Amino acid sequence: MSNRDCKNISDIHSRCLTVTGFWSGWYAAMLYSVEGASPFPMRYRRSISLLACYLIAIPGFSWWATGHRTVARIAASHLTPAARARVAQILGVRDTPAAVAAAMAKASVWPDETKKATHTGEWHYIDLTLQDGKRAIRERCPGENCVTARIELFRDQLAGRKSTGVGDRDALRYLIHFVGDVHQPLHAASNADLSGNCEQIRPFEGADTLHALWDGGIVAAINPDDHVLARHLESYIARLDPRERSRWSRGTPEEWTWESHQIARQDVYQRLHVPLEPPFFPRSCRTAPDEITRFRLVIDDLYLNDMKPVIRDQLTKAGLRLARLLNQALR
Repeated sequence: MSNRDCKNISDIHSRCLTVTGFWSGWYAAMLYSVEGASPFPMRYRRSISLLACYLIAIPGFSWWATGHRTVARIAASHLTPAARARVAQILGVRDTPAAVAAAMAKASVWPDETKKATHTGEWHYIDLTLQDGKRAIRERCPGENCVTARIELFRDQLAGRKSTGVGDRDALRYLIHFVGDVHQPLHAASNADLSGNCEQIRPFEGADTLHALWDGGIVAAINPDDHVLARHLESYIARLDPRERSRWSRGTPEEWTWESHQIARQDVYQRLHVPLEPPFFPRSCRTAPDEITRFRLVIDDLYLNDMKPVIRDQLTKAGLRLARLLNQALR
């Protein structure tokens, strides 16, 4: 999700504003009126609000999910027969390539859909400041509550090496999602700006913040359909030198985290000349530095076109790396 610091029902309103424009956000907010003016019972309003947002949206699915589903589909196509059979068993579907790919794509968005209820928002990112070095990864992950540590924990659970307190189905869903998250550069960097959520941009493909641009705006500009995008990236993988493909699939969660952090530092903050802020972690954009909240980015076609290959490579790496984790854990 692009707005990791949302903490209450106003998130429904703001997300609809971001994705679908003013009217869908207004309608969802009215349905979820805290004053009780809505004719719908309170227990139904959240579902109706989200449904209104999704039905009015163009395209007709959540753009932020495209990247996660694409990663899942790529990974599914690179599973060994043994790993695919275990994934099918865990997710409760037939052991066929199509069924497993569809189930993994569906599983990939579940952690975002449930993170408020499960209070697991911190698991989706790691706050590495622009001044941090690679050794800070562990320091910025207290209690193993960050994306890097959670990938390792859920991988180890699926491999039978430890228990995390959730079932294997949820562990698999988390692992699929978090491998995607760690390859989104702004899930591994922060500049006193909630990882790019506090810098406003001119709306582009449903994105109105810097974080949302990288979460889904650029992905949507490449192709908003995860089926088509995954097929396109599979063709790209087929053209890679086998040694390059093997190299891309390797590494550790810490190495992937640092790789994403460096991309954020170079291709986001430095390239766009975002003011460098001292290490600081505001609770919301209201308490972020003025230099950040007043900074207005100009995202031009040159930048977008330059970043599309970066996004393409990150999605590809995430898919290959997820497949390798699953092949090793689910032998």
